[in-house]
Amino acid sequence: MRKVYLLNPLDTREIASKFKSLSVHPAGIDIMQKKAVFYAFKIKSLSSPAANILKQEALAAGADLATAWKVIKEPDIITDAILIGTHRQIELIADKIASQQFGLSAIADELKSCLKNLFEQHHAFKYKDSTIDFFNGPKLMGILNVTPDSFYDGGKFVSTEAAVEHGIALYEAGADIIDVGGESTRPGSEAVSPEEEKKRVIPVIKQLKDKIKVPISIDTMKAEVALEALENGADIVNDVSAMSFDQKMPEIIRQHRAGVILMHMKGTPKSMQVNPEYDDVIAEILSYLEQRVGYAVQMGIDRECIAIDPGIGFGKTVQHNLLILKHIKAFKTLGYPVVLGASRKSFIGKLTNTDVTERLWGSLASAVWATSQGVDIIRVHDIKETKYALSILKHIMDA
Repeated sequence: MRKVYLLNPLDTREIASKFKSLSVHPAGIDIMQKKAVFYAFKIKSLSSPAANILKQEALAAGADLATAWKVIKEPDIITDAILIGTHRQIELIADKIASQQFGLSAIADELKSCLKNLFEQHHAFKYKDSTIDFFNGPKLMGILNVTPDSFYDGGKFVSTEAAVEHGIALYEAGADIIDVGGESTRPGSEAVSPEEEKKRVIPVIKQLKDKIKVPISIDTMKAEVALEALENGADIVNDVSAMSFDQKMPEIIRQHRAGVILMHMKGTPKSMQVNPEYDDVIAEILSYLEQRVGYAVQMGIDRECIAIDPGIGFGKTVQHNLLILKHIKAFKTLGYPVVLGASRKSFIGKLTNTDVTERLWGSLASAVWATSQGVDIIRVHDIKETKYALSILKHIMDA
């Protein structure tokens, strides 16, 4: 029998667990697990002096920095860079550059924040007088569209009776949150009036709140709709505009101490898929979400009531969506629960040449990958199937 085999990739919980199984002293576990977690951070737009200083500090710590090769001999180069090292090495580098010039002190702050948020994975999500925690894995958000034109289930649950029945079915299948929407945000969709939106969702929320024992989310950009929904049993506002559509939204959420999901969308639902372009899709979405979180906090919303969503399919090409999924863990560096909604979306159809009725398998693959990367809330149409898939993943990860 071989005496050596590869343990990576491991997350911090698994590393700590394995050290504990060896009867390592608790203080030693705290020290050593930071040496066993490896990261690669992309750093944008470094000047030559900054890059050279950072390179030297990285090498001194036993880590390294990849930059444009001209940086070493040309003083006016601006370069992106990739910093590679263990948690502990990057922590040491951040401490070393914290007092340096050329923008390095700001980079030190960002690195420290990223490390802290990656290491402390278990973020809580508060709404009203309750809290959702993610110690046992992600929560499943069941999609309940009370619309005639949503891309997958449009027209299936337009009556209050049918919508309530489906909401109960989602709950019984294992949904941890029910997300009720009255306005389609599929690409090319037309807006509806607040009155029409309320007519669709409020009766459903009123009935559901007494029939299920999980929080209800209202999927809306309109403060007027959010207000009435929160007054009638909703707990969370899922705003695809990240509170940029309606300036009254922050006050409504603050007053009701509701949870809020801030999502990235490029453009509007009607126009968002018309040739969306990014210089760096991950960096741009991160910057946008960080700005919207800052705005929410400035407006008096509790940090623990905020979750973020990179917005799969909302102003993104297939390649953009794949990059978001590939780098989904990057969004954990902001320090808020991450929500992902990839269920049955068109990028899956384009990759597999399938229509919306045949995209379950692609949706499950996305959910399993997202869970392995630490996503906290997964928004899906198919609760039972997703729950089974994630159950197998959990057994593998816990083995």
